[in-house]
Amino acid sequence: MKVRLSAWLLASALALSAPAGAAPSPGQAAPAGPRDFEEAVNQARLGLKDKDPARTLNGLRRAVAAAWKRLPFTAIEVHLVAAPPTGFGEYLPRVDNVYRPSEPLILYLEPVGFGVNHDKEKDAYSYLMSADFNLVDSWGHVVSGRRQFGRFEGESRHFPSRLPLSFTYSLSGLPPGEYRLETVLRDMLGKKSHTIVTPIRIEGP
Repeated sequence: MKVRLSAWLLASALALSAPAGAAPSPGQAAPAGPRDFEEAVNQARLGLKDKDPARTLNGLRRAVAAAWKRLPFTAIEVHLVAAPPTGFGEYLPRVDNVYRPSEPLILYLEPVGFGVNHDKEKDAYSYLMSADFNLVDSWGHVVSGRRQFGRFEGESRHFPSRLPLSFTYSLSGLPPGEYRLETVLRDMLGKKSHTIVTPIRIEGP
């Protein structure tokens, strides 16, 4: 049995200034606490009261960055999709998880809580993640797998809070049956991992 796969990354981000707080150590984002979050939300509230779009949105973006450091590393908006996504939130969910051997399996997800470094000199944010996968049959046997088949990294002047990932798996040669696809995200900066388990069924040709 041969399993072929590919993965691509599409990333977009909102413009966001660095959150207020103590000065970060080299290469590290500044620590954030409840006070940072409350100050950012208050800035957004005052901006909205004054009908100031820049101040309002900047406050909301700072609040996202402050909250980010307190979130667990996980994935939200995990969907099997009917076609390759075209951007953040731009996807068409698949109606079921039943595939024929010739069909590609496309998985969309949005990771959150991953480590973000901030370079003060360049005023740039960076992230680094990788991905593994295992394909497990109904008996619990790993029929295929690969470590670090995807590597996702970037640097931006914007905090990367809107980062969609899309994985396209071509699972040729699989006999009909029940399987689970385990996609393991690894946050290389935060030294954390998160596994997305996707049950699927392969029908005959």
